Amino acid sequence: MLDIQNLNVVYGTGRLRVDAVKNVSFHVESGAAYGLVGESGSGKSTVLRAICGLAPITGGRVRVDGQEVTTPRGKAFYRTVQMVFQDPYASLHPRHTVDRTLSEPLAIHGEKDAEARILQALREVGLGPSFRFRYPHQLSGGQRQRIAIARALILRPKVLLLDEPTSALDASVQAEILNLLDDLRRRLGLTYILVSHDLAVVAHLCERLLVMQHGEAVEETTADALRSGVASNPYTQALIQASRGFTRADKPSVQALAG
Repeated sequence: MLDIQNLNVVYGTGRLRVDAVKNVSFHVESGAAYGLVGESGSGKSTVLRAICGLAPITGGRVRVDGQEVTTPRGKAFYRTVQMVFQDPYASLHPRHTVDRTLSEPLAIHGEKDAEARILQALREVGLGPSFRFRYPHQLSGGQRQRIAIARALILRPKVLLLDEPTSALDASVQAEILNLLDDLRRRLGLTYILVSHDLAVVAHLCERLLVMQHGEAVEETTADALRSGVASNPYTQALIQASRGFTRADKPSVQALAG
């Protein structure tokens, strides 16, 4: 469904040049969920932005459903690929109702039966028709992210690009959104690329993942290997260790603090 070959993304020139992504390659089968992990600044979100046209592709090739993407992207591309952003409050227009937010992509693409499509989209993300004329400030964080997912799904794309879709949410709501995304993928036959710094989130949703550092692909592995702590690269091992968090065993003794 998605094939990335030697992707490069460069910002600026000369002394201001930043190589945000360097020769990254991977492929994602139809119906699969693929993860991109790494610390902040590793280039994982830039890969998503390059795929959907929000970042410049300065080298390499991106194919979606067998077709090489062009710049600028056409309407057909956005019928196939949609993106869910990290912060649902920032990605939703504060002065647009849910109804207007969901109807806009339908109007752009000349779709009919907008009312039925909007009600169906709300049902798919677990929200009723009462949410249709609310504004973003009248919704909780989890409800806003559900609306963002509904907007991405309303054109019936094949691929969803998920840029840390749960990191701005409370821990109790994160599990609800992850379970919703997992259910939608299986029910609608979607293909996911999930960006996250949280290895537990990636292991829950994805079968395979790519570890990135300083814009480069470090190691490709599986969720099973991640859960069992198996990694061949030292950076991946460090990420796994960091994801286990602080334990009482890590607490320094009084004598050590005293010097």
